[in-house]
Amino acid sequence: MSVIDRMLEDKKKLHFTLIDPENQSPVEATELAGRCQDMGTDAIMVGGSTVKGGVMDEITRLIKKAVTVPVIIFPNNAEAITAYADYIFFMSLLNSRKSDYLIGEQVRGARKVEMYGIEPISLGYIVVSTGKKKTTVEEVADLYRIEPNDVEKVIDYALAAQYMGMECVYLEAGSGASKPVPGEMIEKVKRRIDIPLIIGGGIRDGETAKNLADAGADVIVTGTAAEENLEMVKEIIGGIHMSQLTPFIGK
Repeated sequence: MSVIDRMLEDKKKLHFTLIDPENQSPVEATELAGRCQDMGTDAIMVGGSTVKGGVMDEITRLIKKAVTVPVIIFPNNAEAITAYADYIFFMSLLNSRKSDYLIGEQVRGARKVEMYGIEPISLGYIVVSTGKKKTTVEEVADLYRIEPNDVEKVIDYALAAQYMGMECVYLEAGSGASKPVPGEMIEKVKRRIDIPLIIGGGIRDGETAKNLADAGADVIVTGTAAEENLEMVKEIIGGIHMSQLTPFIGK
């Protein structure tokens, strides 16, 4: 059973806060993590599309000292792996054209994960392009573009992740996305896979968070919302908690 599965046994639906070290100072990031924990977030993810290793070390160390919830590395490359986290999303960006994002950085980072004793959470990462303007991850990773109506394509990617033994699937609209991954896509993917489904990007209010959780998201991730309007995180977490009262009807 994966870490995410164990966490879901207690709460049924989870909220993770994503902190990008490039968007705030170490002190600001640590304060943000602490306040999000107070509001009920279930884990702190640290990472971003362009973050460097030295910054990750400092911020992750400070955050780990300030919170009691799990701290999870969300790496863009092997340099972002730090010894100060509890877990790492050991992930493959499945719709990238670049081999580095599929397996190259993972090979470069594997020994660091072993050396630091961080518990890996294997993850199939799929980016859905929900807006006309490209997000940072779309620019950096050179993606095979997936549109919001490409439901069958996403199901194929998600099933492939599961059959390769990955512990969870993450559908991401991208940092700063104008719209989240559609609820219809989430619902149809969730019905086809047996592993936890994580959703992030473009989620800026409690109603949206509840709707996506009702559609089948097991974990909702917010990053930009926390940076722009901390009170919105409280509303989003409240929406997720409301969704726990509405069980998902699976396969």
